[in-house]
Amino acid sequence: MKRLLGVVLMLFIACVPMNIHAKEVDLSFDYSGHKVEIENAIKYYTIGGELLDEAPIDCGTYIAWTSDEEAILFEINPKKVPVKVTYNKDWRESDPEEEKYLCEYDGDYEFKLRIDTDGNINSLDNYQGNYDFQFEPKNVKDVEVLKTKVTHPDVEYVYSEDGIKIYSDINQVEPILLKDVGEYTVAFDLDERYYESVPFKVTILPKTIELKPNKQFKYFGEQDPIFEYDDYILTREPGEDIGDYKLTVQSKSKNYKYEIVENDVFSILGRDAIDRSETKGPSFKIDKEVEKTNHKETPVLNKSQSKITTGIQTKTFPYSIALMFSLFVIFIFIFKFI
Repeated sequence: MKRLLGVVLMLFIACVPMNIHAKEVDLSFDYSGHKVEIENAIKYYTIGGELLDEAPIDCGTYIAWTSDEEAILFEINPKKVPVKVTYNKDWRESDPEEEKYLCEYDGDYEFKLRIDTDGNINSLDNYQGNYDFQFEPKNVKDVEVLKTKVTHPDVEYVYSEDGIKIYSDINQVEPILLKDVGEYTVAFDLDERYYESVPFKVTILPKTIELKPNKQFKYFGEQDPIFEYDDYILTREPGEDIGDYKLTVQSKSKNYKYEIVENDVFSILGRDAIDRSETKGPSFKIDKEVEKTNHKETPVLNKSQSKITTGIQTKTFPYSIALMFSLFVIFIFIFKFI
């Protein structure tokens, strides 16, 4: 009687449509890639009544006929595989559409995404229904479009007449050209659909030029010479006394910085004592110079005068008598004959 009931049950199950609900089966298993064997089973049938050579592996609903002449209905369900979908930031419009998104999952699977007209994500291959790839997010509208971040460290340069060029690691991207001294916050000009250029700072410092001007001076009482030149302006310490004054330089362009390495003083020179007394009241320094000059010149003048005086004293009387006698003779001669 029991055997008869088993045969009837098997024939009934064979006539049942394939979409059997899970609650109607006796046992349920997840796909593992291995045979699913039922204890004491001697034969396995598909739900359509087809006799199998061995225990089933693939997903589906099956009947196991046991040695106790009992029919057991069981199913193998697809293995659920969570798949995280992200946007491929390196994808370009010329690349294949299936490479537009990246999938992250545990396991060694090979499948391609299929995006239906509503934007839902599916797999082109489910391995004969043995895997249920569960995509997250399920629709491409919910996939965040990530852009490639382009970074560059903050940099510092010295001014160049040709300008400063800053290059990107990405090919076919125009370099950034900066021409003047200053601090800049810049970013590369990239396709904003695929790239995000992170701003960075560029500092351009003035170019230092060593300056060797001619010696700068004037005479006491004169006006200062012109200190302005084409590219820079000289400035001296204040003061009008005889002496040296420190010179500094200021560039007319922010792109250059000048440093005086020679002749970095402006000198005021003194004249002789008379010129000094005319241009400015006497000072201790000037009086010393005059005193020193007079002291040197006086012996020379006295010596010359001494020689002249001696000559006049020795030759004046006879010379005068002779001169007067000659004039007297000339006078008589003119008076007598004229």
